[in-house]
Formats: sequence, structure tokens, C-alpha cells
Amino acid sequence: MSSRGPTIIATVATMMVIIALCIALAAHSADSAPKGGNPLSLQPDFADKLDFFDTQRAFEAGTLTRVKANSSGDGGVVVLDASTENQFPRRGVWISPIVQAEFNFQELLPSYNAYAPPGTGVRLQMRVRDAKNGKWSPWLYFGRWGRTVAGRGDDQVVTSFAGGRVETDVLLLHRPADAYQVRVALQSLTPDISATPVLRRVAVCYSGPVSDAQARAKFLAPVATPLVGAKVLKVPFIPQGDAPKPLIGEVCSPTSMTMVSTYGGAARPLTENALAIYDDEANIFGNWNRAVQRAGELGLDAWLARFRNWDQVRAMIAINQPVIASIRFERGVMPSNPIYQENDGHLIVIKGFTSEGDVIVNDPASRDKGDGVVYKASELGNAWFGAGGVGYIIRPRGAPRMASEVPTTVPSGPAK
Repeated sequence: MSSRGPTIIATVATMMVIIALCIALAAHSADSAPKGGNPLSLQPDFADKLDFFDTQRAFEAGTLTRVKANSSGDGGVVVLDASTENQFPRRGVWISPIVQAEFNFQELLPSYNAYAPPGTGVRLQMRVRDAKNGKWSPWLYFGRWGRTVAGRGDDQVVTSFAGGRVETDVLLLHRPADAYQVRVALQSLTPDISATPVLRRVAVCYSGPVSDAQARAKFLAPVATPLVGAKVLKVPFIPQGDAPKPLIGEVCSPTSMTMVSTYGGAARPLTENALAIYDDEANIFGNWNRAVQRAGELGLDAWLARFRNWDQVRAMIAINQPVIASIRFERGVMPSNPIYQENDGHLIVIKGFTSEGDVIVNDPASRDKGDGVVYKASELGNAWFGAGGVGYIIRPRGAPRMASEVPTTVPSGPAK
């Protein structure tokens, strides 16, 4: 045997060991990463702050380029102005003031309400400022609604940078940020100069560690008087099974949105809502941002928020407000669940509480068991708060919003 034989055998053996280690590392990584489309998890020391831009004053505090802010009766709107009439596509931009956060944040969850007539649309971007070095991220893309053109000027699709990345609808940062800005481009790709998209709300929920327990408690407090005793809201039940067969396994978010929108007075067929919500860039029906935007398009007020405890949810039920919850859990977390024992991402409607404190839910996963199913609060809390506590708030126009308008005393316009 030549001297090459043992060398080849040793090399092959070494390669086999390396391959085995790679497989093991990949398996470990897959096990430790959040499953499904929701990348969030429980961070015990995190707090959340919800900001709104939805009044003429708030919009005018920012920078308006070829757009104008008007009063809409119960709030404010941004529309394309007359300076765009000789353009094609017609295009304008609203940029929020620089918002100094009340605490450093590592997660950012924006949402918006807009109306886009045929041939028009809006594009949402945000950027954040590094808390340590003061540098701004690029403008990061969070999606669009309606018909828009990408890649012109600043309307480019950038979803990651050295400090973090956008996971469909949430920004995850490697390093804390201390400020943010919002940028919304309004576009019209129709020769009809009267056709303009309308932006009437941007909501921004940012989350990060607050080490002082008393300070954190301020952000975790209920936003209204918590519910005492039992209460069940009359949210109609709609199962996913009402959707066409190809959609059934994918439309828990549109189905939950359809239930609460119907409760709020804007009933539309499930399939119509699902196809409107479908994100053709990410190829999913479960885009949180698009779900609340669809409700906004139907004339409701809607935004994304985060919940950390049941008192916050009870406060919503006390004012007749259902909450759509994004849950995720592994086997053993919800042993009393009569419908399924694990899932990698699902949306349900919380519509009440029993006198014992357990949670009454419309779960679209089951036609037979999902209407008013009762889940143990401790188990559902692990599945919801443990997956980041993301909730959809959808309500009739003009109802109390339970969060503060962004102050207009911060510097306006883009950062220098």
C-alpha cells in the first residue's frame, strides 16, 4: 500500500467528524431559535412604550415634502399636495420628528393606517440611532400597501445593517438604540391627479430593558381600570375552515382580524380580508403590520402593541376591547388545550375572562371547539407573553386609544 492510503483515510475520517459537528451545531441552532414567523421571546426585564402620530399637529411637527397635513375631524391625515401634479409617478414624503426614546430599546414594532385608492400606495421605513456612538442606521424597509415603485431615490429596500435586521414586521437590534424616526412615502401611479393615498396614523411600539423595577412598573401598568370578575365580549366566531381550501392552514391572522373587525362594525368576507393582507414580498398571510393596516383601510382604528401581564389585558376587556394575540409554544406548555398541543405561530382572539381568571378565546383553528374556548391563564401566558406578547388592537374610529401622542417638542426633520 502506498503512503497515500493512510493519509486519505485520515483525511476522510477528519471530514466525517467535521460534517457530524456541523450537523450537530445546525440542529442545536434550529432547536434554540424561535420557531415560526415570530422571532420574539420573553425578556423579563423589558418594558414597552407605544407612540402615536395621528393628529395634524403631530404630522406637521415632522418634515413634509410634496405632501400636506390636514385635519380629518377625529385626527389628522397626510396627502399628496398640488406640487406633484406634473410628476409621474406622483410622490411625496413625510418624515417624523426625531423621537428620543424614554429608555434604550432593542426591538421596534411599527404599524400604520392608510387608505390607498387604485393605482396609489404607501411605503414605510424607519431608522434608529445607536445609543453608544450616536450613528444612525440606514432607512429600513417595513413594507408597503397598495401600488408603489421601489428603488427610486430613498425608496429602496434595505432590511439589515451592522446593528440589526428587520424580520418582516419587527426590527431586532444587536446594539441598543436611543431614538428613532419614521419615514412614509406616498405614491400615485395613475394620471388621475385627484387620486392620492391617505396616511392617518403611524404607531410605534419600542421595547427594551429597564433595570429599575419601579421605572419598569410604570410602563407595565394597566392602561385602564383592570377588569374585576367575569366578562365576555360578543365577538363573533369565524373558523379558518371558512376560507378556501388552499388558504385554510395559513390564515389564522386574517381570520382573527375578520372576527374583531366584524365586532367593530366593519364586516367583510374572510377571503377578501385574507387576500388583502397577503404579503407577496414575504409570501405569508401572517404579517402583523398588514393585518392591522387592513382593518385601518376598512375605516377602523388599528395598531400593534405588546402585553406583558394579564392586568394589561383585563384593562382592555374592561373597556370592551378584544385583543388578538400572537402565540407560539412547544409541547407541554399548554397541556389543557383541547385543540392542539404545540404550534410554531398562531393568532387567536381574547374576548373575556372567567370568574376564576382563565381566558375566554375565539380560536380560529377549530370549528367545533374554538368558539369561546377557555385556556388557563398561566398556560396561555407562557404561550403569548413568552412569545413576545404581540397583540393587535382593532376598534371603531374615535374610541380611546390608551397611549400618548408623540410630543412635538423634539427636533423636527431629518437628523444632521
